Amino acid sequence: MIKLFFYKITNRLETAVFNNLLQQLPIALQHKILKYRNWQDAERSLAGNILLLKGLEFIGRKEYTLDDLKYTEFQKPYFDEAISFNITHSGEYVICALSETNKVGVDVEAIKDIPMEDFTNLFANKEWKELINATNKLHAFYTLWTKKEAFLKAVGCGLSQPLNEVVIEKNSITWENQQWFLHEIVLDLHHIAYICSDTVAPQIQLVEINL
Repeated sequence: MIKLFFYKITNRLETAVFNNLLQQLPIALQHKILKYRNWQDAERSLAGNILLLKGLEFIGRKEYTLDDLKYTEFQKPYFDEAISFNITHSGEYVICALSETNKVGVDVEAIKDIPMEDFTNLFANKEWKELINATNKLHAFYTLWTKKEAFLKAVGCGLSQPLNEVVIEKNSITWENQQWFLHEIVLDLHHIAYICSDTVAPQIQLVEINL
């Protein structure tokens, strides 16, 4: 089972609410969040950490705290092998994927106009041809981008691994003798989200959290 906790940003949090939530985090995380120059980035970072806390409470694992977080060489946060989680945010959404049974990675992207030609080096030649021939090029671009990002987050190497070396075949990726599977999460028409897991058809539960 993969639980997907998400928060949709509709308005800026009131200062009192923001500060109350901030106090629930370790001092180091508080300082990191307060360094953001614009409120959107600070609020997304805060929300991601709060979603993780609420997610741990939801699955009955309150013995884990954010003080227990460790970091890989690529700065991916983790607890131990018993729990896999990943946090992402873009546009109006902040998402935390959490599982005790699967390794997970998640990515969400707000669809917006971009100069696609600036990103040709991120895709294999076959993928790029499919993108430029797609009916909705922008949607196809973000779909492929989000799938790759979700996978890289699942394996924990982030953008240190070139995206054009990640080859997707029918929503699956074979990597270092292991197969990974991609699952679309439908939020709305303006965002694209995917989960990557090590199970072909995991149960996925969406839980909306209000801050």
